[in-house]
Amino acid sequence: MKIKSNCCPKEKRVSLRVTSILFLIVFLMTSLVTDAAPKKAKFSGEWTLNEGKSYVAEYGETMAATKMIIKQKGKKLTIERFGTSQEGEDYNYSEMYTLDGKECENIMLETTKKKSTVNWSDDKQSLTITSTIWFEFDGNELEVALVEIFKFTEDGNFLSISQNASTDYGDLENTLVYEKK
Repeated sequence: MKIKSNCCPKEKRVSLRVTSILFLIVFLMTSLVTDAAPKKAKFSGEWTLNEGKSYVAEYGETMAATKMIIKQKGKKLTIERFGTSQEGEDYNYSEMYTLDGKECENIMLETTKKKSTVNWSDDKQSLTITSTIWFEFDGNELEVALVEIFKFTEDGNFLSISQNASTDYGDLENTLVYEKK
């Protein structure tokens, strides 16, 4: 003997199944798209130069900060650099950038002007700061074109910064490797 039930007609059960399956497909597609989006590297922290792992070109030591404090939050990046000048004096200065590719201007060491743009790599694992720096030396204004690429080493334990600078007097390349404190 068959029992008839009026609580869930067949049409409603089919509609409920189709709705459930569509919901599951939408949920899975949303998860895949979210997981597929590359996560940006986080460079925030206090970093100290590892001289043994770094390569500093002749005359490149003025560009090699011995310590950096990096703050990366949202679309803002702040880098405070500490080092020693050629004259043996300690220095520090802060740079503030936006991470949207717009030009930023910073004044370093009172008289040095630096205009920069910051861009992420396609995989969001490295950050390139492209700058033009103007400063005075022996009564002449000098211009330096500087490209810095921030990325983590393959093992992820160190921050590596490749610096390429070009001037009328020549080019120099540094590879600076920093350890997180």
